[in-house]
Amino acid sequence: MNQVSAAAVVQVPIQSVVIGQRRREKLGRLAVLAKSIEAHGLIHPILLRGNTLVAGHRRLEACRSLNWKTIPARRIDRMTDEELRAVELDENVAREALSDFATSKTRLAQIRQAEADLKAKAKEVPAEEFRSTPKRNSKRGRSAEGRPPKADSKRAVAAATGISPAEQVRTERHVALAEQYPFMQRGGWLRHDVLEAGEALAKIPDAERGPIAVLLDQPGIPVRDAISYLTNAAAMPKPQRQAIVEQSQSADEFVRQIALTTLAQVPPPPDPGLLALNEAVEDLKRAATSCRSTLYKHKVVALSAGALKLRDAFRAHEKEERSQWSNRNLK
Repeated sequence: MNQVSAAAVVQVPIQSVVIGQRRREKLGRLAVLAKSIEAHGLIHPILLRGNTLVAGHRRLEACRSLNWKTIPARRIDRMTDEELRAVELDENVAREALSDFATSKTRLAQIRQAEADLKAKAKEVPAEEFRSTPKRNSKRGRSAEGRPPKADSKRAVAAATGISPAEQVRTERHVALAEQYPFMQRGGWLRHDVLEAGEALAKIPDAERGPIAVLLDQPGIPVRDAISYLTNAAAMPKPQRQAIVEQSQSADEFVRQIALTTLAQVPPPPDPGLLALNEAVEDLKRAATSCRSTLYKHKVVALSAGALKLRDAFRAHEKEERSQWSNRNLK
């Protein structure tokens, strides 16, 4: 374990932290960071050597703006000057922003640690100390002892971490959904997108969620489109949704594409045979033009004309099919 992660987290008075010479000259939008810390708590403690700040200047100032008196910190007194400079450089230059999923995973780990700490502490404290002051039952005119609060309740965790009960629920839900449906961990999937997708998935029967989600596990599908497809699936009549599920499990790529376009509520993709016929027509046109054989030229020309006529008829059929689809599905 490296020296940073091995260092214990302690509460340090903000006024005692010495800034010293900093590499970061501009602190950026502190109000945004302060709002996030106020809502979710401070996920990453600042780093100190003695009382001198090594990393976390923006976090420190954001907490100061919230009128915090103390701030979580890790003391890394044994690190060399070279190691400290590397840590600060990593903080200010090399570190990439966490994805929403990674942030929620970090926050969930903090919640779970707080739950474990509270449980351990509860075992050390007599149960009587957790009981509330006896209250008078106004209806029956007698007193009743309050129940001891659950040590690892969401309110207790909120008091320990600064993460509100509602935020704990959202974080747990985000991580659970993204782990169940890994495509929601990709870049572009923000937490509110995952939660919105989860609401749509909850309206789809259990047996149908997996196959429909598999259809969406494609890098080319934009996030908002994926959520729209799930919303469409939730609103579909059961037979239509079951047909999509069956098509999604086909070994034929074209059939799976039909399932996806049905979810998207757009006409099915062009018949692969028509696409191939288009190419064949162009090849036959070139063959008819370039052919020099007096024996076969007229046959190639006739074949090219026949293929062109067949292609045009096929196109007209596809156009009619799409028109009928639109009349059935886009009323």
